[in-house]
Amino acid sequence: MIEKKFPLQVKVEKSLLGGRMFAQCCFVVADKVIGDFDQTMLFGNLELATSDLIKRLKGLPGYDFKNAGNVEEVFNGMSSAFLQGDFSFFEKVPDYMKRYELSSDKFSAIPLAVEAFDGEQAFLFKFNEFWLFSWRQWASDEISSIALDRDAFVVELELALKS
Repeated sequence: MIEKKFPLQVKVEKSLLGGRMFAQCCFVVADKVIGDFDQTMLFGNLELATSDLIKRLKGLPGYDFKNAGNVEEVFNGMSSAFLQGDFSFFEKVPDYMKRYELSSDKFSAIPLAVEAFDGEQAFLFKFNEFWLFSWRQWASDEISSIALDRDAFVVELELALKS
């Protein structure tokens, strides 16, 4: 039997220093890294931010954005909502505003308010019947995407915190 490896690795390393637990964290997809693994943070902050991320991921609307444009347009619309509170992309999506509550961080797929992910952007959304994890590399215009099972991503996050 061939074991299928999860396409996104949540890398967490913990260390105890002066009686306090610290951590380093990033996401790895093939040869690309989301987050700054060299950035050390309090483990409790990462734990809280990741718990918030898990809650947000579980509450993502199952709306399929395939008719809202291409992946880049969806990403840019979510980015505008996330960074500037500009929901104009969602206003153009048929019936979205009637069915779902808007929040600037709703689709964000990274832990928020922790040093390692400052400036990073990644979103999880349904597109053409698949959940996509889409991100923009720091200081780049390139948007990358992979198909990623939402529930498996949640499990991966939970396991990374326990290790």
